[in-house]
Amino acid sequence: MIRYNSVVLFSEDVPRLRDFYHDLFGLEVQLDLGGMVSFTCGISIWEMDGVREMVYDGLEPSTVERPRQECYFETDEIEGFIERLGGRVRLAHPMKTAPWQQRVIRFYDPDGNLIEVGEAMDAVVRRLAADGKTADEVAALTLMPSEFVNAVLGGGVNA
Repeated sequence: MIRYNSVVLFSEDVPRLRDFYHDLFGLEVQLDLGGMVSFTCGISIWEMDGVREMVYDGLEPSTVERPRQECYFETDEIEGFIERLGGRVRLAHPMKTAPWQQRVIRFYDPDGNLIEVGEAMDAVVRRLAADGKTADEVAALTLMPSEFVNAVLGGGVNA
């Protein structure tokens, strides 16, 4: 099953954009990891340098290819989703694993808008635990708070 997750805004200055949306619209921050901020309403802000690294392997995209936002979806079954994609889309990149251990794929819709489908973080936590990692190791690998990891492993989080 694929679930819509959020609109992702890319920024050269995440704290500035976080403060803008918080101060102007009163958006409540759900998670702030510095280079990635999620609001409870479903808007996320990601540091543009991270996007260059994940999507373009550090190369600077042309101004035509440079995304300023993407639609972000999550799934617990990333491999099954990729199989369903087949050759129907133009890939920005094949599935890759982010430094926080989330597996993701990015591709373009027919109008050239960037779409990302990522493994839900609770699924990442369960996958790493099933691979024999302790809760503390999972928290360190995923950059997720220990409370989140323990809630997932205790059955308290189902995204």
